[in-house]
Amino acid sequence: MTNAITALGLMSGTSLDGIDGAFLNTDGERIIEFGPTAFRAYTDEERAVLRAATEAALKWQVKGPKPDFTAAETVLHTAHVDIIEKLLADSDWSMEVTGMHGQTVLHHPATKTRRGKTLQLVDNFAMAQFIRRRLGAGYLIYDFRTADIEAGGQGAPLAPIYHKALCEHSQLTGISAVLNLGGVGNVTLVGDGLLKASDTGPANGPLDQWMQQHGHDFDKGGAASLAGEVDFARVERWLARDFFKRPLPRSADRYDFDVLDDVKGMSLNDGAATLAAYCVHSVGATLSQMNVKPDRLILCGGGRHNKAIALMLTELCSAPVMSAEDVGWDSDMIEAQAFAYLAVRYMKRLPISFPDTTGVQAPTKGGKMMRCC
Repeated sequence: MTNAITALGLMSGTSLDGIDGAFLNTDGERIIEFGPTAFRAYTDEERAVLRAATEAALKWQVKGPKPDFTAAETVLHTAHVDIIEKLLADSDWSMEVTGMHGQTVLHHPATKTRRGKTLQLVDNFAMAQFIRRRLGAGYLIYDFRTADIEAGGQGAPLAPIYHKALCEHSQLTGISAVLNLGGVGNVTLVGDGLLKASDTGPANGPLDQWMQQHGHDFDKGGAASLAGEVDFARVERWLARDFFKRPLPRSADRYDFDVLDDVKGMSLNDGAATLAAYCVHSVGATLSQMNVKPDRLILCGGGRHNKAIALMLTELCSAPVMSAEDVGWDSDMIEAQAFAYLAVRYMKRLPISFPDTTGVQAPTKGGKMMRCC
């Protein structure tokens, strides 16, 4: 292999909207070139299968016989194949290595009384066979989180080292706070020799569930959140939960913040506004604990489209708030790019998690490899 490697990253988030795919050329430290990207949405039927798998995992809690996830793995494999075929057909890029995250259905970081557990559904054997048939060679990297958890880390977030590469690529000065708002929020502080990160708490997860209970997929543009009034007493009560008392860095499962029973009886808009405020004040609490004043807050992930969240963050933070696109990044593809980047770091034998990003005792390499040849 040359010093730079062309990688494909594949990411399926907990929002269950679909799979992101992104090519990246990198040496595992610098971003050499961004490549083509694609999104493959799940059908309603596929989403129902994946949701059922998540519910089965939540009931299982790694106690007793493991549920049969075959149907979900079949859905995921089909969708992954579709997006790879699309990317190969629509561009002249091809991958030397593929980083596949899989679908998280359970994530429990270690506590004082419990060993950490994480599960991402992925049929790595079927994918390796497909890549071998399609390209004749290559490497598949998967299971990125287990090594960190086994070494005492939280297993998340894993994108911070890629956030660092992004900030360096864009030649940002000072300290940047990169805030990803997916189902769960996470923030990375990077710059001036600093690399710190943590999950922040709920992001789109509870708000999406609330909107879905009322017949909407999500709060498009934050319209419902903007129209409602925040019940700050509820937000303060939710912020007293155990997650926010744990030391940094910390990580969470999307379903650690199931507060929907507490918003029953509220109007659609007031519930949305209150859940959006929960997201924002979770970020504020985490940044306050980090005790570092960033020079800018860069929003990534689906939550950046929620105008109510962006407005509340602007009011809460003293630093300018901007979107990833404002600094030249493709926010929708950052996580897919990150797993392409992490796959190359695996090939280069470089660590992907660190004491100040996941709480692991020492910089830790992550992932498992299958040869596709």
